[in-house]
Amino acid sequence: MKPNFKFILFCAISLAVLTLCFYHREEFLKPSPVVHISNATTLSAQNALARRAAEQQTSTNTETSSTTADLKASQTNSFTPQEKFRALVEDKNTAINFWGLVVDQDGNPLGGVTISGNTRTWYMTDTLGFDSCSPKVSAVSDASGKFSILNAKGDDLTIKIQKTGYELEPKTKRGFGYNTSERFSANQKSPIVFKMWKTNIHERLIIGEKRFQVVPDGRPYIIDLLKGTITVSGEGDLKVWVKRPDSIVFGQRYDWSCEVDVVNGGLLEENNRYSSMFSAPADGYVDIFQFEQKIGSGWGDSTGAKRFYVKLSNGREYGRISIELFAYYNDQIPGMIHLQYAINPTGSRILKP
Repeated sequence: MKPNFKFILFCAISLAVLTLCFYHREEFLKPSPVVHISNATTLSAQNALARRAAEQQTSTNTETSSTTADLKASQTNSFTPQEKFRALVEDKNTAINFWGLVVDQDGNPLGGVTISGNTRTWYMTDTLGFDSCSPKVSAVSDASGKFSILNAKGDDLTIKIQKTGYELEPKTKRGFGYNTSERFSANQKSPIVFKMWKTNIHERLIIGEKRFQVVPDGRPYIIDLLKGTITVSGEGDLKVWVKRPDSIVFGQRYDWSCEVDVVNGGLLEENNRYSSMFSAPADGYVDIFQFEQKIGSGWGDSTGAKRFYVKLSNGREYGRISIELFAYYNDQIPGMIHLQYAINPTGSRILKP
């Protein structure tokens, strides 16, 4: 019997297909490397990887019609999980170059000041995790009071300023509380200025904090800062009033206004909330602080805490105050004045306790 040519051809093709399927099955079943990395970390690494891919992109011509976004996504996805994680960690460590200037309480350059601190630097661990270390940094101010910390790496810099016989003027956190370390970025043309005071400079200040209930109908109140009292008549340092509608409902919007007037003196607002206000300026004072709140220009029941230097008794006394005026306080207290103050009764402009 003659062999059937069609049958032989069919068997040959079938055998080839089966062989090809078996080969791909074996390739599919081969084990892949296992890398444990959290989804959050993978997603967080995309920006660093996309930036790195964009930096590596050349200007060669291409015939593809893919958009720039598609190209960046393709390049980002080509990184292995290890490379993604390493890029995430390394991207946190940027160059740290810091410039500072140290002056004394009178604004004169202060040399020989020791600056010490640490950076926070991130690194990848052997177990595909990450951790941080704190390399030390140091510097000494020159005769012009300048210093710099250069060529460090990380995402944070913490420094301390020290010199025998001096103490750093601290920055305020809230009210008149202070901290002693600094966290900043700076540049060579605009260094961060640090003021240091001689440790033997202290003044006996009159310091207090008061909360005065007031009727917010526009009537004036007189506050005596040295005595810490408030009256509706007589002599004192500040004349204050608050005015709003007589009857209001909680949550109702209304127009209101207030005023702080320094009797025989002036006030100068300090807008830098981190200033310690240790030395009152000689000039720049005005007679009155006025505040007006309209319904159509925002909303609030208080001025917020306002900080001022004050010149009292025609310049014979200086001080600092933090004052907040409330047009509505609660159902029992219609209006309120919250006042913090530190007054130097000697005539000196030094307000360092």
